Amino acid sequence: MDPLLDDDQRSYQRSLRKFLDTNWTDEEVRADLEAAAPDRATWRRLAGELGVAGLGIPEQYGGSGGAPAEALLVAEELGRALYGGPYLSTVVLAANAIVLSGDHAIAEQLLPGIASGETTATLATIDAGRDRHPAPAPEATLTSDGWVVSDEALRVIDGADADHLIVEASTPAGRSLFLLDGSGVERRPSETLDPTRRMATLVLDRAPAQLIGRDGQASEILEALRPLVALALAAEAVGGAARAIHETVEYAKTRHQFGKAIGSFQAVKHRCAEMQVRLDGARAGVRHAGRVLVEGGEDVGLLASVLKVYATKSYFRTAAEMIQLHGGIGFTWEHSAHLHFKRAKSLEFLGGTHAELRSAIADVVLADRG
Repeated sequence: MDPLLDDDQRSYQRSLRKFLDTNWTDEEVRADLEAAAPDRATWRRLAGELGVAGLGIPEQYGGSGGAPAEALLVAEELGRALYGGPYLSTVVLAANAIVLSGDHAIAEQLLPGIASGETTATLATIDAGRDRHPAPAPEATLTSDGWVVSDEALRVIDGADADHLIVEASTPAGRSLFLLDGSGVERRPSETLDPTRRMATLVLDRAPAQLIGRDGQASEILEALRPLVALALAAEAVGGAARAIHETVEYAKTRHQFGKAIGSFQAVKHRCAEMQVRLDGARAGVRHAGRVLVEGGEDVGLLASVLKVYATKSYFRTAAEMIQLHGGIGFTWEHSAHLHFKRAKSLEFLGGTHAELRSAIADVVLADRG
C-alpha cells in the first residue's frame, strides 16, 4: 500500500494495474512491436473504462475536469507495463496544449474525441535545447486560402499513426501552433532507440493548417506545457523502475547458484536495496509533485526538472542492474530487461536532456541567490 496516496487514488491505481496486468502482458508488448499499426482497442478501453484520456480535459469537452495527481498515476502504471500507446502523444502533449491555448473552437473540435479514446493526436515541437542544434523549424505562411505549413517536423511521437497532427511552426509573429488537415503531409516512420514508442518524421509541403490560439502564442503554451511533460516522463520512469525491481527480486529468489538462491548473497541484497532506495525517492517526489499541481506553493518548473533528471537517471541505473542481475538471460532478446533499458535511456532524452535540465535548474537557483 502506498501511504502517499489517498483511498480513492489507491483504488484507481489498483484498477489500472489490474487492467494492464490482464490486457497488456509481455506478449501484448511484443505483438505491438511487430505490428504494422499500433493497437487501438486497448487504448479505447483504457479511455472508456478507466477514463485515462480525459483526466486533464475540462468537463465541458467530455473530460473529468482536471486530476493531475491521477494523471501521474496513469503515466506511472503505463510505464510499469511498458505501454507504447498514445497516452504521451495524445493526452500529455496534444490535449494539454489545446487546453492551455484557450482556443474554444479547436477544443470543441478535438477534445471530446480524445477524451473518449475514439481519436488520437500528437504535437510536433521544435528541438531547441542548449546542448544540441535546433531542429529545422517548419514555416507557416498565410495565403488567401488560409495558413499553409512547409518543411519537416522531426521525432514526432506517434506521428505516423495519430488522427490529428499539431505542429509548431514559425510565423512573422513568432512560433505558433497549427492543426493540420492531413493533406500535404508525408509521414515517414523513424527507427527509434525505444521500440515500444513509435516516432515519425512529417514532411510538409504547403500543408493546409488551422491556427490554434493566437499567432505567436506557441512559446507561452509550450512553456506552461513543459513541466507537465517532464512530470509525466518522471512518473513513467518510476513505474518502469518499480517493474524492473519487482522482476529482478523475484528472479533472485528462484535462481540458484552454489546450492543457494542468489538473493541470499549479500552483494545481490545490497544492489536490490539500492535500487529500491532510488525508487522510493523518485516515487515520493512524483507524489509530492501531484499535490503541488493541485495546491500550488512551489515552482513547478523547477520541481519538474529536478524530478525528471532524478527519476529517469534512477530508472536507467535500475534497468542496467536488472540486466546484470539476471545474468545471461538478461542479455537476450527474449527477456524484457532490454526493453526497460531502452525505454529508460529514451526517457533521458525526451522532454529535455539531463544537461539541458540541469542548466535550467542552475539558472533558477543562481537567479534566486542573486
